[in-house]
Amino acid sequence: MGNVSQIFAGVTITFIAMGGTLALIYLLTIILVPRFHTTNNILTGNVCFVSILGTGFWGTLNIIGAYYPTLFLKSIVLDVFSSYSEIVFNCFMIYSVIIVTINRFVAIKYQNKRFFKRLAWSIISSIAEWIISIILPVPLLIFCYEVSLN
Repeated sequence: MGNVSQIFAGVTITFIAMGGTLALIYLLTIILVPRFHTTNNILTGNVCFVSILGTGFWGTLNIIGAYYPTLFLKSIVLDVFSSYSEIVFNCFMIYSVIIVTINRFVAIKYQNKRFFKRLAWSIISSIAEWIISIILPVPLLIFCYEVSLN
C-alpha cells in the first residue's frame, strides 16, 4: 500500500513541478521583455511569483509527506510551522488573484484616475496582499501552538 501512495505522491509532485516551471517561464518573460512592464503585467508577475513559491512549498511538503511521514510528528515547531505555512501560501494565491480582480475593477470604474494606471498602484497592491497574507493566519499560528503544547 505504501508503494501506491508513493506513486501517487510522485505524480502529484510532477504536476506541481510542471506548474511551477510554467509559472517561472511566464514570469521570466514578464521580467525580461521591457514592453511587458505594465501595471497589469506587474500584478500577473506577482501571481506567477506566488505560484512559484506555492508550488515549491507544496512540492516540498508532498515529498516530506510521501517519504518522511513521521517528520512533523517529532517536532511541535515543525508541525505548527507547516500548518501556518499551508495557510499563508494558500492566502498568497487567493489574495494575489483578488488583487488582480480589484485592480481591473478599479481601472474600469475609475478610468480617468491616473493613479490606478501607474506602477506604484500595482506595487502598493502587491505589498498589501503580502502583508495581509502573512498577518491574517497569525491567530491560527498561536492557537495551533497552544493546542500542541497541551
